[in-house]
Amino acid sequence: MEITKTIERDNWELMVPGRIDGAAANQLELEVLAAIRAGAKEIFINLSQAEWICSAGIRVLLQYYRQMKTSGKTLLVTRPSPGISEILEMTGFKDVIVEGGASGVAR
Repeated sequence: MEITKTIERDNWELMVPGRIDGAAANQLELEVLAAIRAGAKEIFINLSQAEWICSAGIRVLLQYYRQMKTSGKTLLVTRPSPGISEILEMTGFKDVIVEGGASGVAR
């Protein structure tokens, strides 16, 4: 799996394709940490091309969502595919970490 990065000043978008299993979750975490270390104020995780996400992937999203929020910064999921949207809805996290949800802003 190859995560594609688009960086505009301190705004990062990470495009994550395919299945987000344990190995892919580790890769995603490394990319998010790199963005944080580089001073990103906003990190958008684009899941429009993702098919599935495991609990480790959800943990990465929630952990860094909370860390960024505590620092006054933003980490949100954008454009979740139908499969990802359904998984996040079932876990109860869709309204929390998806852009445009209860806490998210439309981009």
